[in-house]
Amino acid sequence: MLFATYNIHFGLGSDHRYDVARIADAVAAADVICLQEVVQGWALNAFADQAAEIAARLNRYVWFHGAFDADSSAVEGDGRILNRRRTFGNAVLSRWPISEARGHLLPKTSLPTQFDLQRGMVEAVIAARSRPLRVYSLHLSHLTPRQRLPQIAAVLDLVHGAARRGGTWDHQVADLFGFSEKAPPVPTAAVVMGDFNFTHADPEYPAICGELHPFMGRVTQADGLVDAWAAAGNVEDRESFPGDGRIDHCFITADLAPQVRRAWIDDTTPASDHFPLFVELDV
Repeated sequence: MLFATYNIHFGLGSDHRYDVARIADAVAAADVICLQEVVQGWALNAFADQAAEIAARLNRYVWFHGAFDADSSAVEGDGRILNRRRTFGNAVLSRWPISEARGHLLPKTSLPTQFDLQRGMVEAVIAARSRPLRVYSLHLSHLTPRQRLPQIAAVLDLVHGAARRGGTWDHQVADLFGFSEKAPPVPTAAVVMGDFNFTHADPEYPAICGELHPFMGRVTQADGLVDAWAAAGNVEDRESFPGDGRIDHCFITADLAPQVRRAWIDDTTPASDHFPLFVELDV
């Protein structure tokens, strides 16, 4: 099964050309795709729904969550309100149905003198034929470890606490409209992909792998995740964001580590200011 993660930079390429179609084409081979910096309802691209456009081009199931959400409404000439939201967030696309999904908001601290915005994470359960999987698409703060470490703690809690919280619904009610389906079990295996805004040399990297860090409290190795890039036997000789190193990652639960076959970065496409990361798992 081939996974890909791609920060699409609103569809704007490194050549300053807007082209959502070539974004889709860059990751078309992947079975499951995690996207970041996906927008809806922005005037700069004619209020396009980028997640829907990419899913339509690739013929994939899709779920989008905008952690940033602001008004983009207008009042028409006859006084009628055209309701529209301006959103910025993450998406998961899949060759197989997304049986359930939800969006999570990650911790945010106000910074009056620096630009940041609400960050989030998409959680999607993929009903793959081989086995169901939890897949997460996220985008952490671009600023400092102090901003990102609480977000990492939240990510680890969400990933490892999934069974405790359960799915998006529990049990079933035969006579309740729309909720008569049996709640599916929560898959144990999880793939966490996205723009983490840190490299292997930053303090956030050992933190997400389960090492203790003063900002995160008591974290054990069992709480950590495995870097699929390292599990594939790669070394740190590639960049996913030119000039900043490998900041786009795929972390997996430990049970999937033996199933990593390869991981690579496509540094040939100009479709975004990032490069897509691909990971193949034998699942």
